[in-house]
Amino acid sequence: MRDLFEQLEASYKQSMGPDAAAAEASEQTLRQLADASALKKRQTLLQAASQRRARADLMRYRGKSPYAAIRAMMDRDVQAPYENVVTRAENIEFQAQAEISAFIERHRRNFFGSPSNKAGLRDVMQELHGDATGNPRAKAYADALANTMESLRLRFNAAGGNVGKLRGWGITHRHDPLKVRRVGYDEWRADLRQSLDIAAMRDPDTGMRMSPARLEEVLRGSYEAIRTNGLSAEPADPFMSQPKLANARAYHRVFVFNDGDAWMRYQAKYGSGDAFTTIMGHIRGLSEDIAKLERFGPNPDATVKFLLDAADRMEAQSDKAVPGAVAGTAGGRATTERLWAYLKGETSVPEFAEGWLERPSYWAVKTISGTRDLLTSALLGSSPISAISDVNTQAMARRFNGLPEVKVLASYLKQLNPASAADRKLAIRLGLGMRDASHSLLGLSRYYGETHGPQLTQVLADDVLRLSGLNKFTEAGQRAFGLDFLGTLGDYRGKTFDAVPEGLRAAMERYGITAGDWDVIRKAEPERRGKAEWINARNIPNRQIADKVQEMVLAETARAVQENTASARAIVQLGTRPGTLGGEILRNSFQFKGFALSLIMSQAQAIRAIGPYRGAVYAAQFFVSMTLFGAASIQLREIAKGRDPRPMDNLEFWTDAVLQGGGFGIFGDLVGSITNQRLDGGLGEFLAGPVGGLVGDLSRATYRSFDREQKDGGITPGNPGAEAVRLAKRYTPGGNLWYLRAAYERAILDRLAEMTDPEYGESRARVEQWAAENGQGLWWEPGEDMPSRGPDLSTAVPTSNMN
Repeated sequence: MRDLFEQLEASYKQSMGPDAAAAEASEQTLRQLADASALKKRQTLLQAASQRRARADLMRYRGKSPYAAIRAMMDRDVQAPYENVVTRAENIEFQAQAEISAFIERHRRNFFGSPSNKAGLRDVMQELHGDATGNPRAKAYADALANTMESLRLRFNAAGGNVGKLRGWGITHRHDPLKVRRVGYDEWRADLRQSLDIAAMRDPDTGMRMSPARLEEVLRGSYEAIRTNGLSAEPADPFMSQPKLANARAYHRVFVFNDGDAWMRYQAKYGSGDAFTTIMGHIRGLSEDIAKLERFGPNPDATVKFLLDAADRMEAQSDKAVPGAVAGTAGGRATTERLWAYLKGETSVPEFAEGWLERPSYWAVKTISGTRDLLTSALLGSSPISAISDVNTQAMARRFNGLPEVKVLASYLKQLNPASAADRKLAIRLGLGMRDASHSLLGLSRYYGETHGPQLTQVLADDVLRLSGLNKFTEAGQRAFGLDFLGTLGDYRGKTFDAVPEGLRAAMERYGITAGDWDVIRKAEPERRGKAEWINARNIPNRQIADKVQEMVLAETARAVQENTASARAIVQLGTRPGTLGGEILRNSFQFKGFALSLIMSQAQAIRAIGPYRGAVYAAQFFVSMTLFGAASIQLREIAKGRDPRPMDNLEFWTDAVLQGGGFGIFGDLVGSITNQRLDGGLGEFLAGPVGGLVGDLSRATYRSFDREQKDGGITPGNPGAEAVRLAKRYTPGGNLWYLRAAYERAILDRLAEMTDPEYGESRARVEQWAAENGQGLWWEPGEDMPSRGPDLSTAVPTSNMN
């Protein structure tokens, strides 16, 4: 109280006498303390209500494990008729994207990783900071952004947050702590002072204009907070650790920049990412924070601990012979804590060594992460061939939710058709998201997750995935499923809840939508186009019910078009951080493998939800259909390599088809080598992941490039040309793009081999002999400029019997 009084008194003394300043400071101190007390009381009540509701949700979970019930509050689980953080955050983010869709589409990044319209983006930033540019489009974009940010701020505060509205604030920065550390305080302070509109800034504690001394104190505190990434040595500083997430964002709204140019200059020197990336990152981060507050209250960590302690008691009081909470081996609690740490971003922050090793360890993390990015660009160019199984998972999800299955392909084609922009805009308006346009690494998040590599390698990896068509195909499937789900709900607006078909009604009940909720939903104004109607959650007056509808659609969309889930990533990372030995080993080993785990976990939830008998039927149908799609993927991949389809009359082929359909198909050329270990490195390198395979390939290539003595005393000559071509074939970024692969290998690699490999003729003969022995012809022979014929599909079904 004394500190606050003294700050206020010093501020008032600038414009009034000592006695008047003291009196005014006393009144203002009491008002602020009263406001702070009211905020604390409100947050306490919200916290208690959140914990009471979460405790009740533990009893509503349809599974048996209380720890799984808590995880279902964090990530998607069809056995939970209540909201979770992951889907709620996605819902909030997609609704925000719908409001600023024109801005996103106009400024989405290009193939060089920068915004498409830099001049237009500069005008938008100027308008956001209150400077007229005369560009009406930029003004409209800035107004939409400001309105969206304001609605997110209000929703954050409604959930218990404490973020005030600051005139001229514009947008937050994404500081790079290492850039700030590198220049030192004096240079950072000088750059910032000349960029700030100090007259518009307000003291974060008093709300008053800052005196020079107080400004210096705020700048110093901010510098320490930024350069330490929030780990300042003075926990009392308001810019440091805040016990409640609800209070955390209030301290980010202090700096007011002179104009958009000043903001962009500062961001270029001290920030991470351009203005477009910063805006999208701010929306995503705020959406995630809102989701945590709405699910767990103003202090989510406290609620999670409260729930875990309750789960421990429930386990200890159960009839289990050896409950983990009693035996001291509560794996369910540890798994839940790791998932929560992942969602908070704790396991995504790199950990560097101390002392003189700190900088080398930083570059080591960058190098290893960048290598994973490069491997993504080299190995996933044919991933859309594996992604055709999305058609099957979507059909299964439609059957599971009582939606029409016959529209799967037609809906895909509408979203993929360049001339059908109306369908894509409709999906955006209905809150189904703009994943590809708003985020630069959609494909990576689908098959791997976050990356800490240099921007160049991140962009390269994402460009290959975009060129392959994976991003478009993935988003087309997600929007197609979401549109058909909302359209099916629109088709039954005229019917009561009991009259809705059983499958669709069961889907709504799984997500806690009651008959009363349905009456509210069907009375809301739908989205219309011709005679067709779609439920638009934004038109449902009750936000709680609107969120149920939208989150049901988004959660089932995630099952229909499988992605790498937060739960799977938390499992494979085991709570480790990048930069640690264990963290890097796990991230290397499980690169791409987490997708298969996500697929298994997602389908297991569906099987448990529908009971043992129907679940067994569902599992059998899923296994058979995914195997068939896996077989189709293998054959398409063979054709992309210039070969005829593989014979399907043997056990090896169908084993590979099972693995392909089970999610391992993203390894491309590794499918088939898992069971018979045709890879030189064998099972060990497969378990070590693609990075381990790269190390093995490099070591073998180096060894084979030099002359080496045989056991009988002879000399095997080195063949560096052949080894270089072999490495280029496997590790060239974009080299296995499905529609260019055969041409790249025949027109470029074969020519290089002819020039550098003295044994090229022998290796070519071996390839042709292998194809003949394997029952596969070559429709594009090695060394030929053009294919001699089209693929012979009859090789897939030879006349011989199954082996």
